[in-house]
Amino acid sequence: MFLRRTAAASAAVVLGLGLAACGSSGGDENTLVISASSTPHVEILEQVVSTGALGDYSLDIREVTGEIDPNELLAAGDVDANFFQHEPYLVDWQKQNGVDNLVAVADVHLEPISLYSNKVTSLDEIADGDSIAVPRDTTNYARALYLLESAGLITMDVPFTEADLSVVTEANITENPKNLEFIQIERPQLARQLDDPQVTAAVINSNYALEAGLTPADDSIFTEEVEGNPFSNLLVVRAENENDPIVVALAEALESPETAAWIEETYSGSVVPVHPAN
Repeated sequence: MFLRRTAAASAAVVLGLGLAACGSSGGDENTLVISASSTPHVEILEQVVSTGALGDYSLDIREVTGEIDPNELLAAGDVDANFFQHEPYLVDWQKQNGVDNLVAVADVHLEPISLYSNKVTSLDEIADGDSIAVPRDTTNYARALYLLESAGLITMDVPFTEADLSVVTEANITENPKNLEFIQIERPQLARQLDDPQVTAAVINSNYALEAGLTPADDSIFTEEVEGNPFSNLLVVRAENENDPIVVALAEALESPETAAWIEETYSGSVVPVHPAN
């Protein structure tokens, strides 16, 4: 488990862990230490830096790899911000860990979750008793089940718009006509399950799909709707830092029309900006 440092074009002096603005002990007030998933989060941050949108501020970007918990690092003060999660995940994480001081300061993009398979090419080919790999964490597990409901494979007892995703489980399935089995896997490992002979298909978050060379628009057999989707990805900081100038500058840059246009052009629908480019 480790954080890999990544240099963004003209980005910034790399500081030791914990030496940054926003209340980390001692540090450069013009540099923000931020942990982020590699694709697309690190790439978006690097794009923001390369445009000069942050002015005199800079980022020390720590790429999340392995099983490290970015929220744990943020709550402990080892980093100043993170960029990897959606609101249902953040709410559930804080509930599960007794934390209440992590807040979202920017709503940036959506990564549609999709169903992929190396063994079938359509939903109709999924057979009785097949196994579907799904994310292990609570909210993405619920999200996967509702995706499968949208695909017509199962029926849930509560509509998605009314569900508390922190408590949804397989017990909420009322109809499973194909007797599908669900295998819970850590999200970074889901793409690897496509080669497992025991797994027919896998529900994979777009960031991990992109890292595995998969494009939702081209390679998935079913993907979730974008409109009205609550799973947009957030810039998160500790509450005491949400009004710090460097945080405000980064939030504004991430939500800018220029960043939205770059996301649209770069990811061709695999990643969708929350705020329109025009």
